Amino acid sequence: MKEKLKSLEENNAESLRSAFQMNDNSPQPNGIECPKCKEELMDSNPMMTLTSNPPQKNVHCVKCEYSGYRYW
Repeated sequence: MKEKLKSLEENNAESLRSAFQMNDNSPQPNGIECPKCKEELMDSNPMMTLTSNPPQKNVHCVKCEYSGYRYW
């Protein structure tokens, strides 16, 4: 069975929501497990990437206060 395609209006609405979310620099969950307590880590400043080699992002855990870096 062929997968239902989304409409142009649905695509445009999703794109607008994504654009607004991309401008949100508040901490965001990133799907990575905290190495200390196993809860989900947060990207501390999602719009900021450190200019290291390789690039990195600051991460932290709300539950145990772990902080560190992840590769971009």
